[in-house]
Amino acid sequence: MAKRRGAHFWREHVEAWDRSDLTQAAYCAAHGLSAKSFYRWRHKQGDPVQPASPSAPLTLVPVSVGMPATSSVVLLHSPGGWRIELPGGNVSWLAELLRQLP
Repeated sequence: MAKRRGAHFWREHVEAWDRSDLTQAAYCAAHGLSAKSFYRWRHKQGDPVQPASPSAPLTLVPVSVGMPATSSVVLLHSPGGWRIELPGGNVSWLAELLRQLP
């Protein structure tokens, strides 16, 4: 039978995960935790982040890629809130990558 652990145990792990650079799944694997239990406790503690629905359709949006005029950083933002920051010294590789995507 699995050992039951209380709120303090899970609060400590949620806080440690939040300070780490790991994904939830990677943190759980590294610490021998059930990802399902971790998510449940994370949600109980007031974290409103929900996992993406597997049936949610992906939406592709048109983008324009060019060299930044005054910045050496390329920022990609999504309507869903994620953000990717890339060095902007040479974006030709990024343009080629985007062309290769199906």
